[in-house]
Amino acid sequence: MAAIATARWGGAGVLPGLRDALRSLQLQHDLGDETWRLADDEVHDALALVGQLRQLVDVAEVAVAREGLERGLPAERSWSAHDWVARSEAARAPAPDVHHVARVLRVAKGQTRVPEVTAAFTAGDLPLTKADQLVRLETQVAPVAEPESLAEAMRILLDGARDDVVPTGPDGHGPHERISGLTERQLAQAVTRTGRLLRPVEDLEHDDRRARAARALFRHEGPAGLTSYRVVLDPEGAAVVDAALAALSGPVAGPEGECDERSPAQRRAEALLEIIRRGVSAPGEVPRTDKAQVHVLIPLSTLLGDDAHGGATTATGQVLAPSVARRMACDAGIVPVVLGGSGEVLDMGRVVRLFTPGQQRVLWHRDQGCTYPGCTVPPQWCDAHHVRWWSRGGLTDVSNAALLCQRHHTRVHQLDLMATVTSTGVTWHL
Repeated sequence: MAAIATARWGGAGVLPGLRDALRSLQLQHDLGDETWRLADDEVHDALALVGQLRQLVDVAEVAVAREGLERGLPAERSWSAHDWVARSEAARAPAPDVHHVARVLRVAKGQTRVPEVTAAFTAGDLPLTKADQLVRLETQVAPVAEPESLAEAMRILLDGARDDVVPTGPDGHGPHERISGLTERQLAQAVTRTGRLLRPVEDLEHDDRRARAARALFRHEGPAGLTSYRVVLDPEGAAVVDAALAALSGPVAGPEGECDERSPAQRRAEALLEIIRRGVSAPGEVPRTDKAQVHVLIPLSTLLGDDAHGGATTATGQVLAPSVARRMACDAGIVPVVLGGSGEVLDMGRVVRLFTPGQQRVLWHRDQGCTYPGCTVPPQWCDAHHVRWWSRGGLTDVSNAALLCQRHHTRVHQLDLMATVTSTGVTWHL
């Protein structure tokens, strides 16, 4: 593939070579009814060649578009770059997809910034969609990320996304097989996580505050007495819900060992109802299995606030700002995993450090609700907060605890507020 992708069109020139390739494809199209003559192996080979042709067409399209942009051809006709490509391609063929044109232009413009990505694309080791994902990451993150960290992240993502051709015969000889890298969906997830981790902590915290404000729950009456709910959550909320549902939504065998016939959607719905039922009936019945815990991985330097970049990562892939991870360490079912500089586990928090139901009842009676000045949220809707943070060595003791609603719990962590705790209540130093 690489040899085909980098081959020249021959001595006749680029334009005659493209026209010859088009005539060859048109001839093949005219003979389409003769495909029944192909043997089984030839059908496989034909599909492989079609895939190579598609890649070569994308490479040629990007190369020609890049040349036109460098010459300023769109401006000469008073067109935008997007309209110039779209109208030129639609002159003798159906109009191209707008998203495809946008990918072509981004990859064409990215050659000077990410030459390794465009080289892999030109060599046929990276399809257009993957190359576009990597170019967009570099474009969006470069203004705020450290150059060394961004370059290392781009190298790792490119290696993971790249397709590879390996020999299948003994001693590296014989037929070759193409090994695909990350899928487009997997690469998109990795790009999203990498982009958040490379951004400054201040930007992460700003984004998390905006995402938290976008939390929403919509209720719609449906047919036959059914009701549908739509929930919009930020990364922190999604991590909590995912962990809680995973603990109770697995298939359950019947009394005689028969298979669970419920669909995954039905199992998740019933798990959500079970979680709510346990939560409103008695605190002690909240599920405490390992699957119901949110595991948050955070480097020690980030936890202590020494890093200008970085964040915490949940087991399900959400990237959280460090301040969110510190506050979550106060909540039930959160297990912080503190990592050293080489990724070794320095501390694995355990749920036994959390306030027990008995301690929470004491706090309910002592504080009578959220302790933040002016707040009237009742105690059963509050978190038990470590006044001296657990991450800073605070003890899980009633004398180091204060009830805070979710809103003020977040505010206390953002402003790093302290309080004085007595046997009769809590006084915050604002």
